[in-house]
Amino acid sequence: MSGTDPIARVAQNDLSILGTGIALPGPAVTTDELIDRLERGFGLQHGRLVRGLARHLGVASRHLVRDFTARRERPRAGHRNPELASMALRGALDRAGLRVSDLGYLLAHTATPARPLPANVSEVAAFLGYRGPYAEFRQACTGFASALQFASALLAHRDAAPIAIVGSETGSVYFDPVNALGDRSQWVNLLQMGDGAAAVILGPAQSGAVSLHSAFVGQIGADSAGLSQAGGGSDQPWIDDHVLEFEHDFRGVALRGPELLDAGYAVLARRGDDAIASVGKVVPHQANGRMGAWLSRRWQMPLSKFFGNGQHVGNLGSASIWAALDVFLQSRELDPGEEAWFLGAEATQYTFGGFVVRTPLPE
Repeated sequence: MSGTDPIARVAQNDLSILGTGIALPGPAVTTDELIDRLERGFGLQHGRLVRGLARHLGVASRHLVRDFTARRERPRAGHRNPELASMALRGALDRAGLRVSDLGYLLAHTATPARPLPANVSEVAAFLGYRGPYAEFRQACTGFASALQFASALLAHRDAAPIAIVGSETGSVYFDPVNALGDRSQWVNLLQMGDGAAAVILGPAQSGAVSLHSAFVGQIGADSAGLSQAGGGSDQPWIDDHVLEFEHDFRGVALRGPELLDAGYAVLARRGDDAIASVGKVVPHQANGRMGAWLSRRWQMPLSKFFGNGQHVGNLGSASIWAALDVFLQSRELDPGEEAWFLGAEATQYTFGGFVVRTPLPE
C-alpha cells in the first residue's frame, strides 16, 4: 500500500459461532448453459468472446433467481431476497439448536433489497415470525464487517442473547441482456456474480466453541465508486423505461481492489508473528473463482493455504463471506487450535473488513 495506512476499527471481544446457514436459488447454472440461453433467447453474437471472459473469471457455475426467458424478470416465486434470507436464517437456527424467539437482535445487509421501503429485514422478520428488534445495512460485500461491529457490542455481556446476521443478494435481475450486448462491464457483472443468502448465529464467547475474533472494518477512500447504481435514489427517483443496472468500473476495481485485501491482511498481521504462524487457511472475498491463485502469487503464500467456493457460486455480494464460512466450517479443513483468516473487500465505496475463526483445542 502507498501513503498512510488506513485506520481500521477492531472489535475487542471474542464471539462464539453457534450456527451457519445458506440458501441458494434453484439448481446451479453452468457458464455454458447461461451463455447458451442468452444466444438462443436474445441473439447474443459474441458467445466466443464472452466464454473467454468467463474462463478468465473462473466461475464455473452459479445460482440465479431468474430464468432469462425474458428481458425483464422479477425473482421467481419463492426466491425473492427476503425469502432467501429467511431460509438461510432458518438453517443457521437449526444448526444452532435455537428458536427464532431466542434471538436478541437480527442484523441484515444487502445491496439488492426487494423494495426501498420498508427495510428488507422487516420482511425477513415477518417470514420467520421474529418479534424482536432488527436493523439493516445497505452494503454489499463488507456488510458483514459493519454488522459484526454491532454484534460484538451487543454480545459484550456473557449473558447476552444470540445475534443473527444475514447477507443476501438477488442482483441478476438488474442485468439487461439486450442493453448489455456491447457493454463489457455488464458481462463482467453477469459472469462473476451469483444470487443467494447466508447467515450466522453468534453468541458470547464460550469454552469449547468455534470462536470468531479480531473482527475489523475500515476503508481506503476513493474519488469514485467501483460499483454503483444511480437510478432509484432521491437524486434520481425516476427509472424511465429501462432496467436499473449496476454501473461497474471494473478497471478501477482491478486497480484499487488489491489494496483492500492488502489492508485487511495488514490488520491481522499486526497481531504479531505468532498470528501469522498460526494461520491454517485464508478465505478471501470470493469476487470470482480465482482469488486463491491470485493472492497466492501476490502474497507469496502456498496455494494450499487458500480456501474458496467462488468457482461454484460466483460472487454473492453481501452473502459471500457468510456463504464461504458455512462451506468452510462444514468442510472441517481446520485443525484444532488453527486459525482461518476471512478477508472481505467491497468496491462500491472501497471498504474492507474481516475476522479470524479459531477451532477449539481438545480438552
